[in-house]
Amino acid sequence: MKAKLMAILAILLLSGGISIASAEDQAPDVAGAHPATDLGVIGAGGEAISSRADLAYPGEIDWFKFAVETPTAELVISSDMTKALRFVLYDESLEYIDHGEDLLRMTADAGTYLLRVDSILSQTGNYTVSISNVISEAEPNDCITEGNILGPLANTTILSGSIDPLADTDFFLFEIGPDSEGYLKVTSETYEVDEEDEEEYDLWSYSDYLSLVLYGFNESEGRYMPIESGDGEMAADLSAGRYALRAQSGSSDPISGYVITLSLQDLECDDEPNDSPQDALELGVLTGGGELTASGCIIPGDDVDYYLLVLEEAMEVVVETSGDDRGDSYLYLYDDLEEEIDYDDDSGEDSWSRIEEELSAGTYYIKVASFWSGDSFQYTLKVAGTGSEEKGE
Repeated sequence: MKAKLMAILAILLLSGGISIASAEDQAPDVAGAHPATDLGVIGAGGEAISSRADLAYPGEIDWFKFAVETPTAELVISSDMTKALRFVLYDESLEYIDHGEDLLRMTADAGTYLLRVDSILSQTGNYTVSISNVISEAEPNDCITEGNILGPLANTTILSGSIDPLADTDFFLFEIGPDSEGYLKVTSETYEVDEEDEEEYDLWSYSDYLSLVLYGFNESEGRYMPIESGDGEMAADLSAGRYALRAQSGSSDPISGYVITLSLQDLECDDEPNDSPQDALELGVLTGGGELTASGCIIPGDDVDYYLLVLEEAMEVVVETSGDDRGDSYLYLYDDLEEEIDYDDDSGEDSWSRIEEELSAGTYYIKVASFWSGDSFQYTLKVAGTGSEEKGE
């Protein structure tokens, strides 16, 4: 369904059936029902400010405002919803300043700014918008022992650098404190720096990407060990400890410029590992008219979550996923021999999944996965049952 929608959009765009106004031509309007969300102030120390938001329907526009306390040479506006968002920046008088897709770099004077966020292709979903001064890499940082020290991470950290020559590798070292334990999402963008003007770059014309590897310090081994990797982005559930991030070119070409965003996510997720029926998390015993729920996360995007369900009597059972993240889930139901009973993609609300089945007493497994392998999301799993008495009425 999504592939068909994208194809239709492409045909309409090429034929002139849809016209997308440029950022400069779109008249700003923040006086409607949704006033600009105040992100706060970027101070002299450059600490990041951020906010969680949601493009709930195609064509929705979000507005934010923020203040810059002192002039800064390089400020970056970014998001964890990569390849989807457009940022348009205005001054306090709603005069257009600049725009960018997925990333916007700016030299900021002291003052108040307005930021418009939308999706050119009318995509939807939750996202975090972050604004911060950039931490630039300092060479040499080509091995873990020479990694740039970031210190304890809090909220969002934005890094910039280059992979040049091709064999170059950049390492960054950071810590996760007891109060910051949870999911870390790492996203990146690459761009081509104009040799004559280092302020000029074009994200859309540059196809190279960063190959990322996350290491955790193993106390018993006394060294850093790889725990997660990804092309351009990745996510991992981190406990308190010491970590290292490695960035290198994912292609056969050097990268003249990149920006990496590290965002700590406040998520309520399932206890891992539960990636197989043998490690399934127990939902409990479902009774007639009863309901069982669990909160989970598909992180990283190829993650799968298994749950164990027990029925002591025959009943009609409804299994469904939902959430605020507008995730695209895939749902499977298996019997105690791990034979597939049913599966579903989009029968629930939006792109969530829903299965309805008449089941006998016994043990069952439920699997939650991402329809688009690589897409991460948070979800709620609900299992509801109708007992024989209620059905007889």
